Amino acid sequence: MSHLNSIIRDSDIVCIDKLRMDRKASHILASLATNIGGLTDTNNMSSTEKLAMFLNILAHYEKNRSIKVDYIRSGWSVSQAFNECLRAILKLTPLLLVSPNPVAEDETDDRWKWFKIGALDGTYIPIRVRTIYKPRYRTRKGDIATNVLGVCDRNLNFTYVLPGWEGSAADGRVLRDVVVRRNGLKVPKGNYYLCDGGYTNGNGFLSPYRGYRYWLRDWQGDNPPPQCREELFNMKHARARNVIERAFDVLKGRWGILRSPSWYSVKIHTRIISACCLLHNFIRREMEVDPLDMETEFNMEHQHESEHGNIDTAEPSDEWTTWRDVLAQSMWNERSSN
Repeated sequence: MSHLNSIIRDSDIVCIDKLRMDRKASHILASLATNIGGLTDTNNMSSTEKLAMFLNILAHYEKNRSIKVDYIRSGWSVSQAFNECLRAILKLTPLLLVSPNPVAEDETDDRWKWFKIGALDGTYIPIRVRTIYKPRYRTRKGDIATNVLGVCDRNLNFTYVLPGWEGSAADGRVLRDVVVRRNGLKVPKGNYYLCDGGYTNGNGFLSPYRGYRYWLRDWQGDNPPPQCREELFNMKHARARNVIERAFDVLKGRWGILRSPSWYSVKIHTRIISACCLLHNFIRREMEVDPLDMETEFNMEHQHESEHGNIDTAEPSDEWTTWRDVLAQSMWNERSSN
């Protein structure tokens, strides 16, 4: 108890370092995990202690043997507490997973006034698998990892996450799968997500022009400004779509368990990834300032799903390509008139 109290009662600095959230947020999470997630006290361990051990493992990828020494618990007790907390956090999905909120027509933020909803991308999370499965999980760089599709809004909150695909799977293949799943990614018609050139440019998914400068570093330093409408579109697209890369950077920076291959099974590891994304959203909701993203403001507006149907394909579209040309020309015309 003295070790637990030194974390959750004495100082926000210590609490953030150990659990990645301040004392107030940790108490709120404990309440949610108990009242909604079903986490319970046992004769020898409180739900607060279980949650503290769980967050400590996620944040620092602490081994079971280290946690049992710090909390003076058996390895079996630590393992049981971890699994109980994982189930409790996943039960908070409807509460913590943010619904997409389309950008308003009168948006003044230059990065987003041309675009809608948010951005998506894939990222690799290292895992350990049996030798016979390694070819399926081997990425182009030779790492053994799972390909995680993440979708976020412009405030770095995750709106959808799909972990579990093999590292060898192409991003486009993952996207085509996710839009036809019963509980997959829902893109309200009339809206779209920004994605990079690894995805198709089709209804609901807006990718940049290929063959033109795109990455942010291409516009920095002594590099010339955009020379045509395609380059201008790519520059604005990259600046807005960068939000998903920042979200992944913050997520991995916050949870050490996502930076190294763990000994958990693939099934458990995919659940851990989902839980980390939910906790990421929770921290951004409950803490006025996210310690890992000082520049991002938090938006607490209530979200609602569109009632006009969803997009259920991820295929290239000539009509969508023509619409992209019209959007790029509008950007170029506005730039020329200023």
